[in-house]
Amino acid sequence: MGSTHTTHPDAQSDSAAQFQPARTSTKVEAREYEAEITALKAQISNYRMAFGNISQGVCLFDGSRKLVFCNDRYAELYRLRPEQVRPGTSLQDIIEARCAVGTSPVSAEEYLRLGEEINASGPPTSRLTELPDGRLIYISNQGMPGGGWVSTHEDVTEITTARALASERISLQLLIDLVPDYLWVKDAEGRFVVVNRALAVDTHYARTSDMIGTSDAQLHAPEIAQEFRAIEVEIMRSGIPMVDREELVTDAAGAQKWISSTKVPLRNDRNEVIGLVGIARDITARRLASALQAGQIKILEQIVADAPLEDVLDQVVLLTESQSTGLFCSLLLLDADGATLRRGAAPSVSEPFLGAAKGIRVGPYNASCGAAAHRREMVVVSDILSDPLWNDYRQVASAHGFRSCWSTPIISRKGDVLGTFAMYSRTVREPVKAEYQLIEFAARLAEIAIERTRATAA
Repeated sequence: MGSTHTTHPDAQSDSAAQFQPARTSTKVEAREYEAEITALKAQISNYRMAFGNISQGVCLFDGSRKLVFCNDRYAELYRLRPEQVRPGTSLQDIIEARCAVGTSPVSAEEYLRLGEEINASGPPTSRLTELPDGRLIYISNQGMPGGGWVSTHEDVTEITTARALASERISLQLLIDLVPDYLWVKDAEGRFVVVNRALAVDTHYARTSDMIGTSDAQLHAPEIAQEFRAIEVEIMRSGIPMVDREELVTDAAGAQKWISSTKVPLRNDRNEVIGLVGIARDITARRLASALQAGQIKILEQIVADAPLEDVLDQVVLLTESQSTGLFCSLLLLDADGATLRRGAAPSVSEPFLGAAKGIRVGPYNASCGAAAHRREMVVVSDILSDPLWNDYRQVASAHGFRSCWSTPIISRKGDVLGTFAMYSRTVREPVKAEYQLIEFAARLAEIAIERTRATAA
């Protein structure tokens, strides 16, 4: 007969107590494992969200050239549907899908061969690819440990185009800045959209870009700006260019100059006038030289015709003043006593300033004219208020607003002093080269007139 084994209650209790810690430990581990899985899922979700929000397409392929992951941007770049870029899809299937929708620059076979060469090299690679639709995609590849690679794909069409346009514009700006004449482009509203350096410098702008958006209203006196606008509106309306028109312009500061302008309508690809292109040259020097030559001929004709000396000398002074803005001239004649300079011609200078009846005495400290006649050489005083030559005449000079004076003696062919020719300025300065030449020119013309009159009288 078989025997019966009975387990003592205490023994059962001991056995349960032995297994209780094991069951508790397993539950803890399970909870920790679940927590790790949850954390990983959250992390993966964050990664997916991050990759989904970047502007670049991102894809990851394993060693067998199958897709592990890609973001939505990658599919959008190449116009692929979500089911065509599921994890596990081969690179060949993806390229064939791209060929089908026209977003592969080469055939699938050529792309796969190129891919093998790139990914076999090891170091990171990058290339710029142009798609059949004209978009430019910048691709960067990085090999992964154990095989495979990760790629980023960025559409740089706009960036590249903007850089090309910027480069083209910079090149154009450098080119037109080499042109010594003024060159500009205006829109239909008369605003500058392109200017060269010559125009910017002449209109006192530090950079050509500072002029963009301005108009003639900021550069010229109101009446001149209105006249220019009317001419340009007519050019754009009629389509007829204006060629080599000579214009006297006055800038915002009141300075005048002569320019020769050519303006032609600017058309778009539909032959519509959208603005105008202008080029102008400062011809002030040429106009002044022409006027000086004509004035000299006229004065010489007056001398030959024995015109009154006062009239001839007035013309000499007026001609000289017309050649330089902001200057006032006087011509003094030496009395027979050889000691006093009296007014000969000074249409722009009042009589009290020139000594009126008393005249100006010849002497080493008798203002610029008295000193020039005494020294028999040009005397330049750049600041009347501080120069000792003007101690006795400073008050009257200040009353007339004169701050500098340059005087040269008029000397006959025999070496006798006949008088002086002087220029006055309302600013503290010395004469420039052209003004030195102008003073000598006027003194020479005056000398001819004075000697002719004396010879006729004798």
